[in-house]
Amino acid sequence: MKILTWQEFLDGAIQHDIAATIGVFDGLHRGHRALLEAILHRRPELVPAVFTFRENPKKTLHPATYRGCLLTLERKLEMLAESGVEYCVLIDFSRNFATLSGRDFLSAMHSRKVRVIAVGENFRFGYRLDSDAALLQNLGPTMGIDAVIVKSIQYNGHPVSSSRIRTAILEGRLHDAAVMLGRPYEIYARVCHNFGGPNGESDCAIAEDDQVLPPDGAYATVIHDGQTVRTCWVVLEGRMLKFGVRMQSDVIRAAFTDTVQQEQEKEIQVWL
Repeated sequence: MKILTWQEFLDGAIQHDIAATIGVFDGLHRGHRALLEAILHRRPELVPAVFTFRENPKKTLHPATYRGCLLTLERKLEMLAESGVEYCVLIDFSRNFATLSGRDFLSAMHSRKVRVIAVGENFRFGYRLDSDAALLQNLGPTMGIDAVIVKSIQYNGHPVSSSRIRTAILEGRLHDAAVMLGRPYEIYARVCHNFGGPNGESDCAIAEDDQVLPPDGAYATVIHDGQTVRTCWVVLEGRMLKFGVRMQSDVIRAAFTDTVQQEQEKEIQVWL
């Protein structure tokens, strides 16, 4: 997958006709996967491209209520590449971009060979969210853009969304989060070697970036470090993860697979 800036895109870096989807894609959940399928389906006539942001715009526009991300930028780009997307236009949410109207945005997209845009039915875009999926569906064809409106994926009677997943994680409902994501929730963390445990053979780690974390407690996890995969219990305290195994790399991914029952927590404390 080739990564471009918004300016590189405007300068004509993509020379093929494009099927695009647009959004923050925080978590790359099941709803996002449906959007990706809508553009990947247009190959080989159109090349699939994702337009997303280096940082969640909410972090810039509403910092007081921003609660963190579900996925690091690095992992999001990896997952987009794994899905088969050929281009990712990574947008810095600058003042100039933030004041671009929805119509001007669509005009810029069409002038640079975007022929299809797939969005969710609740999608909003443009300066002060002046445009939505209905406008895209009405205006797109007049500009030579085929608008594909993808219906929301439902879970427990409500649309799957990054906001609902974030709330589920913060409340410790990791099963609900995993169903909506389509996989266990995972975080990146930086390892602190030789912390606690018998003979100093266990590690701890500090969660990186501003990822959302579940409540403090003990969890069953699968830890990946790029070299090995370990299944173990993790005790989460603030942004610190304590676990009873030794990892080889300095950065790990910890996927939360279950919550420990109250009576089991005392046993885990033996090696912590």
